[in-house]
Amino acid sequence: MAAVVVAVVHMAFLGYIVFGGFLALRRPAWLWPSMVATVYSAYVTLAQFTCPLTTLEKWLLEVGGRAPYEGSFIAHYLHDVLFPAQYETAAWLIAMGIALTSYAVVLTRWRRLAVR
Repeated sequence: MAAVVVAVVHMAFLGYIVFGGFLALRRPAWLWPSMVATVYSAYVTLAQFTCPLTTLEKWLLEVGGRAPYEGSFIAHYLHDVLFPAQYETAAWLIAMGIALTSYAVVLTRWRRLAVR
């Protein structure tokens, strides 16, 4: 059960990485944590670093008597479900584009409000 909770938190974190910047339209304090999460995501992806949540989930699966999956969290849960495996780079670039767009929208709105 703990492994499932970690997987759900991990999936929510991925959603926050992509769409979290839009939360700053309601509360500006959300912008910086979202930007940090996006930079962290870029580091994990580009440096081929294993996310600690993936490591924790695999360990919990093993402790629970189940065989941990091979590869990354994204490969296990999202390939061929959300997008075909061969489009992982394109999916990541689109996700980062959405995140960067959210920052541009928020900063543009802040700027417009500051001019008034």
